[in-house]
Parts: sequence; structure tokens; C-alpha cells
Amino acid sequence: MQCKIQKTRINGFTLIEVLLVIAILAILSAITIIAINPAKQLATARDNHRSADVYAILNAVHQYAIDHDGALPGGITTDNLEICMTYSSTCDSTYLYDLSDLTSNQKYLVELPIDPKCMTTSGGCAENSTGYFINKTEGGRITVAAPSAEVTELISVTR
Repeated sequence: MQCKIQKTRINGFTLIEVLLVIAILAILSAITIIAINPAKQLATARDNHRSADVYAILNAVHQYAIDHDGALPGGITTDNLEICMTYSSTCDSTYLYDLSDLTSNQKYLVELPIDPKCMTTSGGCAENSTGYFINKTEGGRITVAAPSAEVTELISVTR
């Protein structure tokens, strides 16, 4: 008499199959992260923020000049100096332009924009400065610049 042995099959995945799927997913996610390059994306976003800030400052200065018969706020000259922070109590006029006229009564700006680099804990900006520079060219045009741009060399607008 022969005894039949019945084999029962358990449905499921083997350890090798699971490890293989995990390895494939890890490789695909690594390729995706490298293709997206989040560091460059964040740097581009910060540069776009700087560009918007530069335009906001320049527009506020021009609106102020229009309202005050061509007079510029803070005595802007041909010296290329940083702009002082809105809430700073001390703006050394030797190193910083005080453009608080733009933020008084929040008519032109609520507060002066601050470069994203200056907002980090490591800083990188001079004390009480916004990280943005402003000057008047020899021809009387106003230039606002963000020299700490990350993707491009310099963000600068002259009008």
C-alpha cells in the first residue's frame, strides 16, 4: 500500500522576492531624487524670492519719488550700500541706507524685505542689514541688487 503525501501550498511572497522589490524601488527613488535635484530647486526658489524683493523695493522707491516731487528716500546717493532693516533702531548711515520712509504708515511697504540668507541662523549679512543693496547711478537711475543670489551671479534691477 502506498501512502500519498499531500503538499499544501501557502500563498505569499518569499523573502527574496520582497527584498528584490525593495531594491528596485530604492534604485528608482534615488534616480528620481537625483533628477529632481531638490537643492537646486530650493536655490532657484530663494532666487525668485530675491528677485521679487528687489522689484518690490525698487517700485516702492519710485512711488515714493513720485509722491515727493522726485526726492529719494533716505538720501540715496551713488554709494552702493546695504539697506537697513525696518525694525532696526540703529542704522549707521556710513554703511547702511535708512529707507524707513518707505515703511512709515505702511504706505509703500509694510516692512523692507530681507534676503533669505539673512533669515538663517548662520546669517551672512551685516548687522541690521537686509542683504539688499541700493544706489543711484551717475545718470540718476536707481539700482537695487541682491548680491547673494545662488543660481545666478547677481540679481540686479535698474530703473
